[in-house]
Amino acid sequence: MSNSAISADVVVIGGGPAGLTVAAEAARAGARVVVLERRTEDTHSRAGVIQPRVLELFDVRGLMGRFRAAAERWRPDHEVPRYIYAGLTGLRYDQLDSKFPYALILPQMTTEHLLAEWAVEQGADLRRGIAYVGHAETAEGVRVTARDTAGEVVEFTAPYLVGADGARSLVRETAGIPFEGRKTRMTAVAVDADLAFPWQASMQMKRNEHGWVLAYPFGKGITRFIIVAEHRRNVPHTEPVTMEEVRESLRLIFDDDFGVTSARWLSRYGDAHRMVPEFRRGRVLLAGEATRVHYPASGIGMNYCIQDAFNLGWKLGWVGTGRAPDALLDTYHDERHPVLKALMDDVATQCGLHFDFSPAGMALKDFVERELVPIPEVNAILRNRLSGFGTSYHRDSDAHLADGTRVSDFPVEAPAGSPGASSYTEVAKDAGFVLADVPGPDGPRSLPGTITAVTASAASLARDFGAAAVLIRPDAYVARAWAMRPTDEEVTAAYREATRQDAASPSPAAATADTAGTARASGASRADTAGVRRQPEHA
Repeated sequence: MSNSAISADVVVIGGGPAGLTVAAEAARAGARVVVLERRTEDTHSRAGVIQPRVLELFDVRGLMGRFRAAAERWRPDHEVPRYIYAGLTGLRYDQLDSKFPYALILPQMTTEHLLAEWAVEQGADLRRGIAYVGHAETAEGVRVTARDTAGEVVEFTAPYLVGADGARSLVRETAGIPFEGRKTRMTAVAVDADLAFPWQASMQMKRNEHGWVLAYPFGKGITRFIIVAEHRRNVPHTEPVTMEEVRESLRLIFDDDFGVTSARWLSRYGDAHRMVPEFRRGRVLLAGEATRVHYPASGIGMNYCIQDAFNLGWKLGWVGTGRAPDALLDTYHDERHPVLKALMDDVATQCGLHFDFSPAGMALKDFVERELVPIPEVNAILRNRLSGFGTSYHRDSDAHLADGTRVSDFPVEAPAGSPGASSYTEVAKDAGFVLADVPGPDGPRSLPGTITAVTASAASLARDFGAAAVLIRPDAYVARAWAMRPTDEEVTAAYREATRQDAASPSPAAATADTAGTARASGASRADTAGVRRQPEHA
């Protein structure tokens, strides 16, 4: 490494929702993280919905107060308890077993601002106006070349590089990771029109043989229209959207153009359907839209990007600070690739149902919406696909049915040092792994310092997990559940398995493993526990 290169444990390319969440999670665990974002100013918000599982994850980090307050400032009816699937109404988010039985309406740029604030608070070094140029692997890791707004070359070195630079990812291309699938076959239009929302309900939708329109308020005096017009669906995505096209499509589908004459934003987008076969190649890992591109069906794309990042971020933090071997990072692909493959298949299913405007297609939509969606079991299947609640990392070989499943909030008794905490999320926001079990006869447990032990009632554990004890990962999924209260040795073994500490490949940042009986620590590194947060520095 040259003296001019800036050293870190992780370099993240891209300061969107996925990149910022990866950075925050890795930095929270004590890793030195640099984020490079070429943008110096905001772009227009494409995404505008945060799904229930991501809300739960934000809650686990103590962020929901910020997001809810921001949403309240954006629009009064920011909580959407009934949602859509493939353009069909009737999904009952209000029946979800969660503190957050709704989707939250919030512009993507506001989400990015809040995530950037959080990442910096955790110690990430966020650098704007720095454009990634390329990278090369070295004996120590990865050497990244970038260029600032003045045209000066800046170099960074780290054991790991994360490409979170979108569907046109240059990191993915440079790493030689294929992007498999098909190009755009159909286009749609998004418009933020200068129009006070003309309906009382928070959302309006209409379909007929001419196409489909979704409308909802997107700020004061702005109505967002999503338009799929049958007569314009084969227009190339590079063709600019005109206001005359917007008015014509609204008249055909809504029988009214609402007098719209101007817009803050007009965009044409396609249904390209492509995905990578691997989320990792050597020292390079991909997250978010760098791993796939698809039609933004039902507003779930950004949410799966953030869920990618929660899975990857803590693992990079554990490996980067020497608490886990490199092999832990392989579990990112193992766990997320099947989830994203299922997402891609579901998007294709939605598009097939949603955009058939033939008489038979319209009849099928009417039948599904009227007769099938209201069936409770069908409704649960569909809403779990969108909300993120259906995601599970459970394997057939797992010892307990709860292993790998999602953790929502549940009551606990505060451990020493956490006065006033009465729920899992209150404890988890400052913790790494969390062990919840019933009181034991032998006094306090002797566990690795990255495990926080809390007490929960037998009734609560049985109801939520069908277990007597659960070890919960930093990303709020069960690492291991037990039907009977485990010994300290069994908990430690499960922790070592969850962090792949018995794997043959060593961590590039190899360090002494956690030992039983150390003082309680959160996701913080050893440097953090000494009161010093490591920052990126010149090598």
